[in-house]
Amino acid sequence: MFKKIIFTPIYLIIFIFNPFFSFSEDNSEVEMSIKLQPMYIGNLEAPVTIIEYASFTCPHCATFHNEILPKLKQDYIKNGKVLLEYREVYFDGPGLWAGLLARCQGDKKYFPMVDLIYKKQKDWASGNRDDIIKGLLSIGRQSGLTDKKSRDCMENGKLAENLIEIFKKNATEDSISSTPSFVINGQLVQNMSYEELKNIIDDNLEK
Repeated sequence: MFKKIIFTPIYLIIFIFNPFFSFSEDNSEVEMSIKLQPMYIGNLEAPVTIIEYASFTCPHCATFHNEILPKLKQDYIKNGKVLLEYREVYFDGPGLWAGLLARCQGDKKYFPMVDLIYKKQKDWASGNRDDIIKGLLSIGRQSGLTDKKSRDCMENGKLAENLIEIFKKNATEDSISSTPSFVINGQLVQNMSYEELKNIIDDNLEK
């Protein structure tokens, strides 16, 4: 189903997330800067830029990443025609923890982790809090992280606060109300089939 965005005060979000982990605050400025940078796939000079807004707990977002994105990569990203920027949307604690886990190893391993999180969504994104934690820790292990390292990343309260602020700013500026949403060369569109997405891309390439 589509997910509607409701903005919640940061202090309340952190309070709600707290039952899972107690957030740590040990961050260097350089490490923080790296983990907060925009995440891109493709040629930065591509004629078409797609900004994707998605939540790690959104089933339609998982469908896009598992079924449509591979086609988009093959047809447009690999040949330099499209640049995809991925922007995380936070509806809930598990979605935020998944985002923190994805950024655990920096930008070089961000998208492989994103792919794994979406492929395993049904295994970790539902159930009680212990099930969700175990599922995310399992994903961390599959990507080469120890449970301690995964927990340290998901407990990073300072990074979480910064990510939420960036999300709120970007979503407000782009009028994002649900996920997945896409801003294609400035045009806001909602979830769609690959053929519909392809038509929009081709129209922009012809301009």
